[in-house]
Amino acid sequence: MFKVEDELTESALCVGVIAALIWGVGLSLYGFHQSPGEVAWMTWGIQLLGGVVACLIVPLAFVRSREWVLARIQRAIEPLQQ
Repeated sequence: MFKVEDELTESALCVGVIAALIWGVGLSLYGFHQSPGEVAWMTWGIQLLGGVVACLIVPLAFVRSREWVLARIQRAIEPLQQ
C-alpha cells in the first residue's frame, strides 16, 4: 500500500477509481449485449484496460498540472510584490 498525504491527489484517485468502475461495467454490459460472434474479446480487453488506465491517469494529471500552473503563477507574482 502507498500513503497519499495530499487531499487533492486522494480526491483525484477516488474520482478515477469511480470512473474506472463505471467504464468497466458499461463496457462489460455492451460486450454482453453483443452476439457471441460479434464480440472481439481482444479488442474488448484492450478497451477495458485502456479505459481504466485513462480513468486513473487523467484526474491525477489534471490535479498535478493545476498545481504546476498555480506554482508558476505564484512565482511570477512574488517579484512584482516586492
